[in-house]
Amino acid sequence: MDIRQLRYFIAVAEELNFSRAARRLNLSQPPLSLQIKALEHEVGAPLFLRQRRGVELSQAGQILLEQAREALAKLDQAMRTAQRAARGEVGLLRIGYTGSAPIHASFSKILRYFSQSYPEIHLELLHASTSEQAEMLTGRRLDLGFLRPSPTYPLPKNVTVRRLWSDPLELFAPKGHPLLRARGAIAVQALKPLPFIFFANASRRGLNGHVVHLCGSAGFTPKVVQEAEDGGAILGLVAAGLGVAVLPKCYGKIVVSDVVRRPLTSAEAKSDLYLAYNQDRASDHLMRFVTLGSSTVTAD
Repeated sequence: MDIRQLRYFIAVAEELNFSRAARRLNLSQPPLSLQIKALEHEVGAPLFLRQRRGVELSQAGQILLEQAREALAKLDQAMRTAQRAARGEVGLLRIGYTGSAPIHASFSKILRYFSQSYPEIHLELLHASTSEQAEMLTGRRLDLGFLRPSPTYPLPKNVTVRRLWSDPLELFAPKGHPLLRARGAIAVQALKPLPFIFFANASRRGLNGHVVHLCGSAGFTPKVVQEAEDGGAILGLVAAGLGVAVLPKCYGKIVVSDVVRRPLTSAEAKSDLYLAYNQDRASDHLMRFVTLGSSTVTAD
């Protein structure tokens, strides 16, 4: 039994007339009759009751018709899925993101627009630091990453990046801190005596490294007294008066009472967020995401 025989059988079963079925299939009647007989021989039972006024489905034919329609529908669906996969419209994308990425409206727009455009591509999201994402991209355990690398720690050579947006780095300090008495931007050097709060378990490849570099350019090494797992927790520790933090401006969208932010005067006080991928693993659907992501941010 092959697919062609099933299609021939369905045509005859729906027309209940060999001549009309042959015309529908664009072939002559004798070959059609031979294929139906071969199918009946393989089944071991007649599929049609041949009568003077025409043909009718036998009980075996009725059962086969239902199953044949289901089988061909699944085959057609499989073919369409395979074709869409070949065009990069079906599959899985494993996407990493730093804690600051979802704060931006562009992040949710990129994910939403892509999911609407390619609903059969599943997005598997993972919260990870810039350093972790770089390692996972290199090890092919991640397809894409929203990351924020330090300017002093280049990413691996096989990781390609597209800059999505840039955030000013700002000082986040507890309300009433003496440094906040003056209005306007604050010099990085003025932070030298202050205790800092950093991200926990983060290498110097990401934001922590950027802050260390920023302070180093001002002639000092930041004194880190506390660490926290995420930006919200850092702001909570700042509000408690345990230290200050230098974070991308977007963290100001997280409302924490008793925390005040001020811009910094240094030209190096800005952090870029990139969309990164392993150029050795650039599939069609991956590049569709990169293209859509870049255009979505540009349009913002």
